[in-house]
Amino acid sequence: MLNRIVLLAFFFSMAAEIFAQVDSTMEVVPVDTSEVVMIDTSTEVIIPNPEIIPEAGPILGPTQLQRQKWYTSVQEAMAKPQEVYKLTLTGQKLTSIPNQVFYFSNIQVLDLGDNKIKLLPSEIAQLKNLQVLILTGNKLRFLPEEMKEMQNLHTLFVASNRLVEFPAWLGGLSKLRTLNVSSNNLTSYDIKLLEYQLPRCEIIH
Repeated sequence: MLNRIVLLAFFFSMAAEIFAQVDSTMEVVPVDTSEVVMIDTSTEVIIPNPEIIPEAGPILGPTQLQRQKWYTSVQEAMAKPQEVYKLTLTGQKLTSIPNQVFYFSNIQVLDLGDNKIKLLPSEIAQLKNLQVLILTGNKLRFLPEEMKEMQNLHTLFVASNRLVEFPAWLGGLSKLRTLNVSSNNLTSYDIKLLEYQLPRCEIIH
């Protein structure tokens, strides 16, 4: 029995030393009773637990969506992730989409315009409720196939990028009504093909 007590005391002593060596800039902060995130206090960036992604709520109508608050930073949005319906990160010199954005399961308007994003990750398709996606003024060369799962998307702005073609699956976005592709490396044939694939969508070129 004494040996067991000694071993337990040694274990807890070692555990205390290990935790004491953990980076002091990191702390665990409870968001609510069902989720925990990490905050890097040196950069003030909140990192969500990737295993706990809230379920998306209902799609909002135009009037309801208009009433929602615009969030203008990831830090601000992470304070109330399930209340984020509109987020603008325009002109922030981003080279990629912050991972935290994919945690906002209710987001329906996302403005990433005027950045330096070269690639859209496949995780973009996790934003099932997204209705408006603005990517104007980036450095995109193509759109990932996973975007075909974004069936609530009705407005897509990809003007002033480096796109050279649009994939056939784009025609499967049945709710898409506005597509801005101006100032890309597209031919008149590409535009005609888009108009054929999306007969109910306004193509701005």
